[in-house]
Parts: sequence; C-alpha cells; structure tokens
Amino acid sequence: MTTTTPKLHIYFVLDRSGSMNSMVDDVIGGFNGFVNAQQADGADAVMTLIQFDGQDSHEVLADAVSIAKMKPLTAATFCPRGNTPLYDAMGHVLADATIRSERRRDEKKAEENVLFVTFTDGGENASREYTHTQIFDLVQRREQDGWMFAYLGANQDAYDEAERFGVSEGSIQNFAGDGEGSTVAFMSLSDATINKRAKIRNSVQHDNTDFFEGNKHAEQDLKKRTTRRSY
Repeated sequence: MTTTTPKLHIYFVLDRSGSMNSMVDDVIGGFNGFVNAQQADGADAVMTLIQFDGQDSHEVLADAVSIAKMKPLTAATFCPRGNTPLYDAMGHVLADATIRSERRRDEKKAEENVLFVTFTDGGENASREYTHTQIFDLVQRREQDGWMFAYLGANQDAYDEAERFGVSEGSIQNFAGDGEGSTVAFMSLSDATINKRAKIRNSVQHDNTDFFEGNKHAEQDLKKRTTRRSY
C-alpha cells in the first residue's frame, strides 16, 4: 500500500475564551469547513489542533493527525470560557512544534513544511509563562527556518498585536468579530492554505512571510461593513 508523505503540518491555535461564545456556532462551522476543504485538496497534510482559554492554555484536540482523519469540532469539544492567555498558548505550541521538527531531523525523516495558524477574537490578557518578547524571538527563529505563520484577529488591531510577536504583515488579517466575519475568515484562510499546498507540491517558490499574498477577504469584508455603518 502506498502511503502519502505529509507535505504540510498545520498547527492550529484556536481561541476558546468566553468572548468567542457570541459566534460559537459559526466558529465550529467555519473550522469544520476549513478541514473539509483541506481534506478535499488531498491527503498530503497533517494537523495539530490546540484550543486555549483561561482555564487551560494548551488543550490538545489533535496531535499530528492525518488531515483525512481529522474529526470535526462540536458543541461538546468547543465550549468558550475564561480569559485569553494568547502568549502562553502560542509559546507551548511553538515549543512542541520545534521539538517535533528537531526529532524528525535527528531521525532522518522527511522535513515537514509548517503552517502555524492563530485564530482569536481578542488580545492577550492572561498569560503567566510567556511574554510577547519571547514569542517574538520564537516566531522569528522559526520563520527563518521557512515556517509560515497566519494570524487572524477580531476586536483588536490584529497588525499591532501580531507584529509585536513577529508575524509579518502579509500573514495577518483583521476580521469582523461576529458569525459572518468568522465564516469569511475561515474561508480566506482555507483558500490561502490550498494555494500554499499547491506551491509546495509543485516545488514552486513562495514567500513564507506573505501567507495571504494580498488576498485578505476577511479584512475586505470588515472594511465594507465598517464603511456602510459610517453612512
């Protein structure tokens, strides 16, 4: 039987803080739509899914699971609560991902391309272990290794927040902090991921610091709705 060597490892850090409750159904649906689209695109990916909140900054729901075997989020597995320890969540996942990458290298296994996604509706407010400076250093080192980062944020200046810990401007999007906005954000993320997967498969050069390549549909949606409200 032929096995498919993973070409991309998607690390997904999902905000489960209490403020996400206002769009819980759309986040569940949007995430599941993202997974479905990646499954349809091919089996050459694996996913690690971590959700975080003030009670648990690092709950692992999937650990390097083949994209074909990813289980959907449900109301039982995604229950918003607590504050937003964003730095702690990112720090733990970056540390775990780095260890995995180094172990694969030591074992002479094929190197994985890495996409590190952060999806949140609020800024940092509860971390105890990591600071933004530490996250900045980790992100910069991994970006130099070729890792891709994507940061999607609502109810904040996502650029100000993400650039503080090293994510490049081309890999950041603001989105409207409601059900419609989160749906568009997941769709935009999915399109960009499929685009990068195609380039990786075909050995096409791409800029790992420009994940969205200018196609920021969630941000365009936010701007359109903000403009309409201003009249």
